Amino acid sequence: MISVIMSTYKEDVDILRLAIESILNQTFRDFEFIIILDNPKNKEHLQCLLQYEKEDCRVHFYVNAENKGLVASLNKALSLCKGDIIARMDADDIALPNRLEMEYDYMISNDLDMVGGLMVMIDEKGNTIYSISKVPANPNKIKKALQFGQCLAHPTWMVKKKVYDHLNGYRNIPLCEDYDFTLRAALNGYKLSNVNQPVLKYRMSKNSISRSNLYAQYLYMKYITKQYRCGIIADVDQAKQYVKQCDKEGPSKRYLQANVRFNAALQNMTDKRWLQFLKNGICLTFSSVNYLNKLYRFIRLSLYS
Repeated sequence: MISVIMSTYKEDVDILRLAIESILNQTFRDFEFIIILDNPKNKEHLQCLLQYEKEDCRVHFYVNAENKGLVASLNKALSLCKGDIIARMDADDIALPNRLEMEYDYMISNDLDMVGGLMVMIDEKGNTIYSISKVPANPNKIKKALQFGQCLAHPTWMVKKKVYDHLNGYRNIPLCEDYDFTLRAALNGYKLSNVNQPVLKYRMSKNSISRSNLYAQYLYMKYITKQYRCGIIADVDQAKQYVKQCDKEGPSKRYLQANVRFNAALQNMTDKRWLQFLKNGICLTFSSVNYLNKLYRFIRLSLYS
């Protein structure tokens, strides 16, 4: 049996329903669906989730007494899992109908410990923005690619429970709990891979593109990858101290502007608006040195695909 885990907070209830039903309608049927509501004041979510729990015996719904955050909610869900394999699901994404079956078959046939897959990026209305066409799949190449960035998309994960148990779940490292977990799994010798097929529609909101902590996330990534290259699991307190020292207003603002330009360029490319694509690409080049470093990392990572 597979245990699917999800944490909800304040997502639009119609979007939440799409996410839940995309799991309930999977071609793979032998699973439990553990959902944690991390906002006890969200009455709309409460009613929605109670309904699903009543209608489908695979749904198990729990409410945090107070807002505890994503890491605590996911670790709570992990403690409740009965399956030997655990799949992640976000409350605003849409799993493709054969996601669980595809990842499960790939994991078992290749004797893997942790599997991800390709995502199709969609906007708040469900329209396709762009697609990721290929990610690293060879376990040895993934270990090398992780020096430059995350290459197993968290919303697509399927992980053997023994890995979560051995690593004591997620650590409370701000903004990078998934990347931190992946690096720890790799350093502990677990076998990681990706299904090079789309498994999920990932919803990108305007807030996700322009949120103010993107630069801090980049700094956490930069710190923990540096430790990984040395074969070291990053110390969470030291990572927080590094980010505190480096997270300045000027670089943060420029990084955010560059990210908006980058996502606009991707949309221009999808829409074949080449003049706008060129304009955004040029502006991006002069926006942020740190964002250019992120793009360099992305290019290095993609070479392992």
